[in-house]
Amino acid sequence: MEKKDNSNTQAVNLFGEIKKSSAKSKRPTKKEPRLDPRNKLNDLNGAEWQYWTKTVLNKQYPSNLQHKLRSQHGGQKPPMLCADLIKIFTKKNHKILDPLAGVGGSLLGAALCGRKAIGIELNKKWKDIYSEVCRLEGLEEFPIIIGDANDNLKDIKAESIDFIITDVPYWIMDQLKKTRSAAASRESKLSKFNAKDLQTKEEWLSEMKAIFENSKHTLKNNGYMAVFIGDMYRGKEFHFLSAELSRVISEIENFTLKSDIIWHDDSKMLHIYGYPFAYIPSMIHQHILIFRKEI
Repeated sequence: MEKKDNSNTQAVNLFGEIKKSSAKSKRPTKKEPRLDPRNKLNDLNGAEWQYWTKTVLNKQYPSNLQHKLRSQHGGQKPPMLCADLIKIFTKKNHKILDPLAGVGGSLLGAALCGRKAIGIELNKKWKDIYSEVCRLEGLEEFPIIIGDANDNLKDIKAESIDFIITDVPYWIMDQLKKTRSAAASRESKLSKFNAKDLQTKEEWLSEMKAIFENSKHTLKNNGYMAVFIGDMYRGKEFHFLSAELSRVISEIENFTLKSDIIWHDDSKMLHIYGYPFAYIPSMIHQHILIFRKEI
């Protein structure tokens, strides 16, 4: 007796309606991760929070946001990286401060992620470049005060800032005519940080400490601060500037060191320093020191 082939038939109910196959179960709808109501720090959900606890950030420097224009300043930082950090330590519409603003990478980062910002910069040329980048990119422009940070920080309202983010001048790098060895040197793009003669490392550390001491009152209690700093190989010696700077900032009352995030930039060019006689590092990372104001 021939068997019926039911593979292409559909079952119907008493009302002639096609029955839905019970073999196919409905896929559960994916729920959007929710923000924990206890999270007063940022707008990240649990999975995002977990991801950003990484202590190494592998992020290449993208040539976007008028990079060529901004690269006139030799120490600029990627606005997208600044935006990532700002999102970790702030909520929407919170306010950030950069006391050493340069061409405004941190302020651009704030605009990209819906925060407010204010900067201080000694050199008007860098402020003008920042303004032009905002115009060309259609981004909100935040105020940059022209002048010395130590003088102008005192005028910023106490506890009005949710997060401080800045990139400090790396000791004497801003005042050296050449960078690296004489054989493989290039002109430094870094402008002079101040009008002083070449500083000793101790003088540089003292000046950096004063800037962060004067910044402290602006930051809300339990607010965080991120400081970019690179180490240096100079005069046949490796200078662990990140460790030395973290030590002096930690000496400031109420500032507690919370983390050292390594920014690994694989797009940086490698140089053959010392070859074939001595090992000299070709540094492709910087440190981002994270402090918290704890009262």
